[in-house]
Amino acid sequence: MSPILSTLSNLRNEINETGEPKHIVPLDKIVSGGPPPDGIPSIDNPKFVSVAEADKFLQNSDQVVGLNINGDIRAYPLQILVWHEIVNDNIGGSLVAVTYCPLCFTNQVFNRTINGQTVEFGTSGKLYNSNLVMYDRTSKSLWSQALGEGIVGKYAGVKLERIPFDIAYWKEWKQLHPDTKVLSRDTGSTRPYGADPYGDTLKVNIY
Repeated sequence: MSPILSTLSNLRNEINETGEPKHIVPLDKIVSGGPPPDGIPSIDNPKFVSVAEADKFLQNSDQVVGLNINGDIRAYPLQILVWHEIVNDNIGGSLVAVTYCPLCFTNQVFNRTINGQTVEFGTSGKLYNSNLVMYDRTSKSLWSQALGEGIVGKYAGVKLERIPFDIAYWKEWKQLHPDTKVLSRDTGSTRPYGADPYGDTLKVNIY
């Protein structure tokens, strides 16, 4: 068995007739990004602070992912997302995953309910087309963040529901939403927030 198949065997629960995991992309195009699964820790119990508290660590020119779901308004600073890539959250009663791939500068927000079942996403440690590959902790299926689709495992070929979001400078977001909740640096992990582990990557493209 090739190294990639051996590694993927730990993150699958359906095998096709060839003995390979069920997949919709070439398995040899899914490569290691360096860290192991969850080596980049998702934020699964996010905490939030007020605008006044966020002003202590955010500059006006910092970018945030902004969401308004059922009147629940939240901001997710890229300076935090770059260290975690996934935030599993409940916003306005909607279970969502806020995601950021610092290698290709893409943000996506997804509904975490799949066929009536709620899942939690983590980082797989793998890349597909230099993009974040997530996995869900229920089925261990692999998901392409850019495609918003399962690529290996039980959910291969299943598309995630995308949630509309905004990308804004902190100055603009807080002016528009002075009562916004802001993702706290109290993440449960010790990281030098404000520094960029990839260099000058704190910007986004929107698919």
